[in-house]
Amino acid sequence: MLTLQWAQLKHDEAYHKDIVILPLAQRMKHMALHNAKYTAYFLVAVDDGDEVRFQRTLTDAFIICLAVANTLNQHLGRELTASNPDRSLLELGNALAGTLGRDDDPLWIMRQYCKHSGQLAKLCEAWDHLEDLQFRSGMHQCNLSLVSAVLAEAAARGIDLAAAYRERIRAVEARSIFDSFTRAGAGGEA
Repeated sequence: MLTLQWAQLKHDEAYHKDIVILPLAQRMKHMALHNAKYTAYFLVAVDDGDEVRFQRTLTDAFIICLAVANTLNQHLGRELTASNPDRSLLELGNALAGTLGRDDDPLWIMRQYCKHSGQLAKLCEAWDHLEDLQFRSGMHQCNLSLVSAVLAEAAARGIDLAAAYRERIRAVEARSIFDSFTRAGAGGEA
């Protein structure tokens, strides 16, 4: 998992500098907005029976969980696989599906995602008001809950998240006008 977090960090630094340079509170709000968007996308995908959109949204949600973990300096692999660090994402997801009570309810992921992304949004809002809350630990727990739900759902659907991650990231990178330079390691010399 840490390898994926590292890949996400390098991707964000190269392709999303506008977000990486934001102050921490703004960056977390940006991620919370992504999560809100994905909550709606999950609902639309389920309502429309659109499995392709559902899988893309699940992959995007995983990507944002990695980005949030990097923002919070959260080592997801260590937290999720402490008892068995050699587990694959699929094995981990299957174990989490059992622990979290993932069932055949087509709205299960939406319920989980809505609950935890809403809590993350509350923490971002409370940060603006300097409310008496434990922001970092709360955000940390919300992200852990979100990624756990995503992994459980992916496993239940037989989705290889690592492969889906690589494919999705590559598609995002290819949209950049500077992609060929970035991939070549060009330093921007004129």
